[in-house]
Amino acid sequence: MNFSYSQSKSLQYFSIVCVASAIGLLTVWVLPNTIALRHILLGTGLVGSIAVISKTKFFKSRRLLEMAPLILFSLIFIWALIHYTFFSLNPQLELQELKSIWLRALAGSIIAIGLSIALRTNSFLRPYFFISLFIVSTINLIAYFYISYKSGSFILPVDFVTAFVFKKIEAAFFGVIAIAIACANLLYLLEKQLNKKNTFIILFWFFGISIAVVSSLVANTKNGVAVALGLCLLLGLILIVKAQLNKNQSNLSLLITTLFIFLLLFSGWKAHSKFASQGWGTLWEDMSISSQLDKHNYWRYNAQHWNKVTGENFPKNSSGTNVAGNTYERVAWATEGIILIFKYPLGYGSINRSFVGMLKHAKVEQELESQTHSGWIDFGLAFGIPGLVIMALIFLLIICMGFWHGGQFGLIGAWLSVGLIPFGMVAEICYKHNFEILIFFIAFAATSVVGIRGIKYENLNIKDNLVR
Repeated sequence: MNFSYSQSKSLQYFSIVCVASAIGLLTVWVLPNTIALRHILLGTGLVGSIAVISKTKFFKSRRLLEMAPLILFSLIFIWALIHYTFFSLNPQLELQELKSIWLRALAGSIIAIGLSIALRTNSFLRPYFFISLFIVSTINLIAYFYISYKSGSFILPVDFVTAFVFKKIEAAFFGVIAIAIACANLLYLLEKQLNKKNTFIILFWFFGISIAVVSSLVANTKNGVAVALGLCLLLGLILIVKAQLNKNQSNLSLLITTLFIFLLLFSGWKAHSKFASQGWGTLWEDMSISSQLDKHNYWRYNAQHWNKVTGENFPKNSSGTNVAGNTYERVAWATEGIILIFKYPLGYGSINRSFVGMLKHAKVEQELESQTHSGWIDFGLAFGIPGLVIMALIFLLIICMGFWHGGQFGLIGAWLSVGLIPFGMVAEICYKHNFEILIFFIAFAATSVVGIRGIKYENLNIKDNLVR
């Protein structure tokens, strides 16, 4: 069956609505006091996406194996309902979240499914979406330069974090997403013949990666910089392997790309090491000390209340200096979170209060008001080991299908998963609107590795569509 998408004007119009709504969400998701606007965008995007899905007959006559990523993805919502019905430790709070954050996440996931279809069936929409991936990073950088200008000199990243509305997680989260998609597109484009258009598009992705990395640097986010540079390192290593496997061919484009990637890695790491808060030099020792919960009690309080701890000093490492505060909090809370997951393997039931709620349920003495800062541990606390298994299977299948089928969107789905897995280990992505963003991009990745009738994987080409 070969459907002629170009003949359907209504499909094109609904695709525009879907993509425009998605771009709007990518712009306002991280901005405070925009819940009403987000609801409007979710509503319009939902209408457009349902129409796109229906008109392309995306789900019609599909084999179960072919749709496995989306079937597994649906289990996230099914398990949330089952959990509320049978296993909730706080039914009132869980029901409240089902009617708010989970409904928005469901609407966002439908938009993400429609978005993936719309981008593949309407190539002229792709540049707008790709450019929008860097909106948050660009806003963050513009704000940094403006605040520095008003201050009369470049301010330190540690000072910028408290001077702007974005939290560190926003710059880091969208930076990782953008860089993952950029790496997928670079890997895809470098398989093509190097011509003027291709070169321009490759430069666009280089520029975008640079913006995202610098944005994470000025936001003073260790996890964002580490995962962003890790993705770049992975891309560089893949390109080196490809060059070794194709010794008989000209590898000039691969060589230039690899040199740029490693130059970015070196300069990004040096800049971050110079301006970042303490902790990198003694990271492993600090982590080991922080995980010994029975030897200290500071982890029972947020940093602003550490003065409540009496009869002991803050943990020190072998150099005689205090363990880095952010490392201490994250590792100690993660350690306690893992203990609680195994103690209560079905989870608490709340996205926003999983750690604190479970601590109170387990009668652990503490006065915390935060999550563990590890998204996957927070999700495990919320929906237990079954929830984590579902997430792991989704990512595993997306990566396998994405790299197996290849193509532009197959690679995008796989690279998104490769980026989200480590980032979720060290960042608070299962909390409030960040959870909605996470579910959106998992749905987008899962859809992107599923083929569309009439469009072959190897023909998903942006060479002639990103720039016109």
